[in-house]
Formats: sequence, structure tokens, C-alpha cells
Amino acid sequence: MARTDKNTKEKQEEADALKIELIAIKKERIFQNEEKSKRAAELVITKKERVFQKEEKKKRAAELVIVNKELAFQNEEKTKRTAELEIANKELAFQNEEKTKRTAELEIANRQLIDFCNIVSHNLRAPLVNIAMLVDCMQESKDGDERKDLLEKTKLVTNHLNEVFNELVESVQIKQDTEIRSDKIILKDCLDSILIGFVSEIEAYEADIQINFNDVHEIYCPRKYIKSIFTNLISNTLKYKSPDRKPVVKIKVEKINGNIILSVADNGLGIDLIKHRNNLFKIRKTFHKHPDAKGFGLFLVKTQVETMGGKIWVTSTPNKGSTFFVEFKTQNR
Repeated sequence: MARTDKNTKEKQEEADALKIELIAIKKERIFQNEEKSKRAAELVITKKERVFQKEEKKKRAAELVIVNKELAFQNEEKTKRTAELEIANKELAFQNEEKTKRTAELEIANRQLIDFCNIVSHNLRAPLVNIAMLVDCMQESKDGDERKDLLEKTKLVTNHLNEVFNELVESVQIKQDTEIRSDKIILKDCLDSILIGFVSEIEAYEADIQINFNDVHEIYCPRKYIKSIFTNLISNTLKYKSPDRKPVVKIKVEKINGNIILSVADNGLGIDLIKHRNNLFKIRKTFHKHPDAKGFGLFLVKTQVETMGGKIWVTSTPNKGSTFFVEFKTQNR
């Protein structure tokens, strides 16, 4: 009986141990299942996180594309603005240059206007005063012969006044002639035709005319201007020749730095430049006593040369001669 109870107790203990073991196994399985569930949940979360990160990466990539496009657009706009600013600056610089040119032109025009007013005042006043005095004398005179003499004098003064007036009008027309047309001038032909007009004087004075074109055969400028320049400069070489020697006239043309330089040199009376330099090219200014001296030729030449954009100057020594230089700027054909 005791042995049976002992076996039963052992069996009961084994059964209890087995139950405990089964319970432990069951708990272990539950724990493992819970861990599996946790792992599965974590994997789901991890997967969602990865999907989220991928979506975020895609968003960042899309945003970077937009940012890059925006930067590219801004760079293009900056380039456009820079180009526009450069154009604006160039336009402003051009406008400033034009204003400077206009200002300079206005200053020149004002000086010319003042000079012209002074010329008119100076050169017309004397003849008008003389005419007024002669008219007064005629009104007061009772003698027929005296009145006739006064009338002749009035006629002479009136003719002189008309001559001065015509010269002034011609000078104004030249200064206003901004659309001067340039002609192709064959220098030899032009000069030959002008020298024909001085044949009698050249022969009478036994003048030696020396011409050197230095391979410059043609020039582009208004025909009437070049003829006037040649005529006046050659005329002066013969008009103001020295009484002590035969006149020698050297006419030279050469090209320097793209411009044509004409020089007309003589061995005549010369000019005292220290005394007359400021009046040399002014109207009605003469520097030698000569019945044909009017003081208009050099004024006319200077006006024509400057109208073409050139310049004129002179070197001279009294009793030895003068050399007039004319620079012709490159002319438009």
C-alpha cells in the first residue's frame, strides 16, 4: 500500500513537473509569438519608414530640380539685367557724348554769331555813316557841281557797301552749307584750269610756278571750294610779290596720316605774324598796301576749309615769303 502511494506521488510529481514544463513551453511560445509579432510590427514600421524616406527623397529631388530651375532662371535674369545695364550705360555714354558735341557745336555757333555780329557792325558802320554824311551834305549844298561830286562819292560808297554785304552773305551761306557734296577732283586738271586765269600775270612777272603732287592725284571735296582755295592762295602769291625778285611759287600736295595737305609757298613780301596773327583770317583785314587788297580772300578760304572739317595755318617771315598750309580731312565719296 505504501509502495503504491509512493508511485502515485511520483507520478503526480512527474505530472506536475510536466505541467510546469508545458506551461513554461507555452509561455515561451507565447513570448516568441509576441516577439515575432513585435518583429513583424517593427518590420512593417521599418518598411513604412523606408517608403516614407523614399518619398521624402523623391520630394527633395523634385524640390532640388525646382530650386535648380529657379537658380537657372535667376542667372538668366541676372545675365539679361547685366546686358540691359550694359546697353543702358552705352546709351547714356552715347547721349552724354552727343550732349557734349551739341554743347561744343552751340558754343562754336555762338562764337560765330558773335563774330559775325562784330563783322557786320565793324564793316557796315563806316559805309553807312559815310552815306548819311554825304546825304546831309547834298541836302545842304546849293552848288550843282558840288552836289554832282557828292552824288558820285555816294555812289562809290554805296557800291562798296553792296560789295561788303555780298561778301558777308557768301560767308554765311558757306557756314550754313552743312550738306556739301564732295566731287572727285583730279588735282592736275583743276590746277591747270586755274593757272590759265593767271597766265598774263605769270608771264609779266616771270613767275616760276613749281608743282609737286607727290603721287596724290585726286581729292574728294566740293569743286567750288577747291577752286576758290587754289585761286585765292595763288592770287596772293602774285599780288604780294616782292619788288626785289622774281616770284617763285611752290605748290605741293602730300598725304599724311590719311589726310591731304596742300601747301602754297612764295618768296614775296611775307607777313609779320607777331603783329597780325590774330587778324590774319578775319574779313576786311589787309597787311600790305595794294589797290586790289580787299581782306576777303583768306577769310573765305578759312571759312570753306573749316566747313569741310579741315584746317588752315601759315608760316611767314617779312620780306622773305609765306607758306599757307591747308589740311583736307578724309572726304566721303
